[in-house]
Order: sequence, then C-alpha cells, then structure tokens
Amino acid sequence: MIYDTLNHLDRYQGLSPAIDTAIRFLKSADLNHLPSGRVEISGDTVYANHFSYETAPFSSSSIFEAHQQYLDLHIVLSGQETVGLTPTDQLLNPDIQTDQDAVLYTGVPHESLSLSPGQFLLLYPGEGHLPKLIHETPCHVDKLVVKIALF
Repeated sequence: MIYDTLNHLDRYQGLSPAIDTAIRFLKSADLNHLPSGRVEISGDTVYANHFSYETAPFSSSSIFEAHQQYLDLHIVLSGQETVGLTPTDQLLNPDIQTDQDAVLYTGVPHESLSLSPGQFLLLYPGEGHLPKLIHETPCHVDKLVVKIALF
C-alpha cells in the first residue's frame, strides 16, 4: 500500500511500466472533467472508473474488497472519505468474483485513513480495503479508481 499526495506521483515512476502509464495519464488529464464510468487509458492494462456516492458509516453489513490481478489507485476528486484497512487473513467469508477481479469479505477495520482531494491510495492485490466510509460527516464523494494490471 502507498498513501501519498498527487504532487509526489513522480516518486513512484519506475515501479512498473503499467504504473508509469497511470502516472502519465494522471499528470496530463483534467481529472475533474472525466466522463462517468470506465475511462480508457491503455486497454485492459490500465483504465479508470469514475463514479460518485454518498459516504456511509461502518456497519456489520459493510463489505471489504481485495483484488488479485489489478492494483487499485484511489483518488478522491471532491469530498472526503475514510478507507478501512484489514489484512485479508483477518477477514471472513471470502466471496471470489473472478469476472470483477474482486474478493469480497466481511470483518472490521483494523486501521483507517482519510482520503481527500490531492491524496491517493495505491492498493496492491490482496490488501483488504473498505472505502466509502464517513470521515467526519456524511458527504458526496466524486472518485476515480485507476485499475493497473499486474500482467
């Protein structure tokens, strides 16, 4: 996991060609004017999902996720959320959804962090995360998640 600001993206160039592609896109695109839905960057190797939602409190029905083939680069464009984090070996009831590159879990956050505009969170496969949680008060979040293939 990498948690940093967008101003420091250059630090992470060279980790992989696919991460480099994502960084070039993020530095050149007008992130606040992307269309909703899937945003093409480099086929299935690097693409983004742009969506919005209302943050919600943690509850017993909250679902963690982890991925197996893609890194997730979370960027909040407006609003603020909390992301719950728990190692997958401490989560319960894995539900593998291969077609969506997702493994869904139940459990409780062991750690959490705040994600605001100008910050990013890069999650590697197998890192359990629960986004969309209220930070201090419920709010509307506009978000971009860049999917970066491992292959």
